[in-house]
Amino acid sequence: MVNQGLSRRRLLGGAATAGLGAAAFGLVGCGGGDDDDDDAASPTATTAAGETPGASPTGAASPTQAAKPKGGTVRYTSAGNTWDTFDLDRSRFTPVSALFGWTNLGVLQWDSYTKGVIGGGLAEKWEQPDPQTAVFTMRPNVFWHNKPPVNGRAATADDVVKFIERNLAGKTADGVEDPNFYRKSSFQTVDKVEAVDAKTVKVTFKRPDPFFQNVLAGAYTKVQAPEAVAAFEKDYANLKAELVIGTGAFVLTDFKAEGTLSLVRHEKFHTQVNWDGVKYLNLFTDQSAQQAAFEQKQLDTFAPNANLVAEDLLKRFEGKITETKSFSANPQAGTYYGGAAPWNNQNLIGAIFRALDRRTMINSLLQGKGVLAGNNPPTQSAFAINEGELIKFPGYLEDRAADEAEAKKMWEAGGGPALGEIIVDIPDIWEGLYSGGSALITAQLKKVLGNNFTAKIEPYSTITGKIVKQGYGNGKNNIWYGWITEITDPEPSLLNYLTYNSKQPQFQSYGVKIDKVDQLTDSLVTEFDLAKRQETNKEVMRELLKNYGAGVPYSLVGLTRNLRWNYYHSGENAPFVTSHQAATEAYFDQTDPTWQGRPA
Repeated sequence: MVNQGLSRRRLLGGAATAGLGAAAFGLVGCGGGDDDDDDAASPTATTAAGETPGASPTGAASPTQAAKPKGGTVRYTSAGNTWDTFDLDRSRFTPVSALFGWTNLGVLQWDSYTKGVIGGGLAEKWEQPDPQTAVFTMRPNVFWHNKPPVNGRAATADDVVKFIERNLAGKTADGVEDPNFYRKSSFQTVDKVEAVDAKTVKVTFKRPDPFFQNVLAGAYTKVQAPEAVAAFEKDYANLKAELVIGTGAFVLTDFKAEGTLSLVRHEKFHTQVNWDGVKYLNLFTDQSAQQAAFEQKQLDTFAPNANLVAEDLLKRFEGKITETKSFSANPQAGTYYGGAAPWNNQNLIGAIFRALDRRTMINSLLQGKGVLAGNNPPTQSAFAINEGELIKFPGYLEDRAADEAEAKKMWEAGGGPALGEIIVDIPDIWEGLYSGGSALITAQLKKVLGNNFTAKIEPYSTITGKIVKQGYGNGKNNIWYGWITEITDPEPSLLNYLTYNSKQPQFQSYGVKIDKVDQLTDSLVTEFDLAKRQETNKEVMRELLKNYGAGVPYSLVGLTRNLRWNYYHSGENAPFVTSHQAATEAYFDQTDPTWQGRPA
């Protein structure tokens, strides 16, 4: 058994201190590989070692990449029926972003989260001739999947132009504004985008933007073919394999909404793809079935919930399996609308915030595999206050009795007892994984506050629909709790601006206006100094904690114990969506003794 446990510094420090966002386009080169050196992160730059600013990522396989063996179909477990749409521009479901990491390229992509390196996707090079202009040169050998209506044609600059224009407008083809264009605000610094020729895109900004490269490298900003969007825009919610057409390393060939997927290698991908295919099995909430499948090598990886199961497997398969540990990409929290009764009452929402026993949830539901977290979670530790400061805030106090006593006083002062029954929506897959979790949460709230809190198990699609329509609060006595959308960037500046700044569309889902947070987040999106952004984000975090989450009350982040057979070689171990990296970095060593007996 090989145990690749990571120290807190190793797990958090690399991605969090790697010089993010602030680098201008001219400072970004290409990087990659699966080097796990603790000291690989650079404190200030995102340029790959040995490259000059603006150096071109190559479209050919590197010697290291070419040496990796090809063959085999990797098998994972899916998250079940957890999808909203196959229109990625209008999705915020983690399984969708993970799927599109396999199938679609972005203009840029994260080559390494831990080193803070953004590299090329559809663009092979990019430069910034002046502070308000960026020029992208397309790779010459990128082709769309051979599905109608795109039919395997070469990708062009116009594809990128149409992608940026659509997200900038936030409108469907009929001209109707759609609040589900969740990244619209991220594109609002764009003044004009144009195709200079078939291989060159020029973007002109209204003002210098420290974060546009991060936006283009995001998990949800993969480029879709314009003719596919035109043909399928009204049909994307029907979730069929033929609707997913990308330029990525794998082609989706079969899809069933309950969570069974098959993908095959895109033979015209611009660099080597090691696996023949990818398959997902629908076993997410059935840990016993997952374990059995893993032991039989029908699954190549397994993340046991129970520590006893993990320790048993490590003992029985000593020398044959490897363990890695990482924080979950998805923090646990909930959201509420604080712009109207009942949750515009700080006493009421503060009482709920303080009544939740985060340490008990970590110990009981996660068996100790988790940490307390605010809106800047440990995956962004260089931008967050430390745990020693966090535990001084209400809701996180080490003196649990004090938090409960204050919660009770606040509830009564806000008229909480008169609300009667409170509905707590719980995502079905969260409850499936943490059996009894809903009962634990509602029991905590009832014990401290006195009202009946009743759990209602719902699919994520229902919960998301309520969030967008301000359905948690706003005259309703309801809240929800579960995983929220994954952290997609090692730096929180842009997300904090989009979520908590009252001028931004996403803010309307939560509606808790804090003047100081507006001022702080306004300064973040124009600040090019990394150290100043780190301190400003910490100030944002403090203000949000004082206001009980300001619409998004974070609680904790889980720690995952990942087991894999030794024949399976993964790419970077980072708490983000990394399917785009695995597509070219991960491989099977079929000469390893553990490969024997693996079903084809």
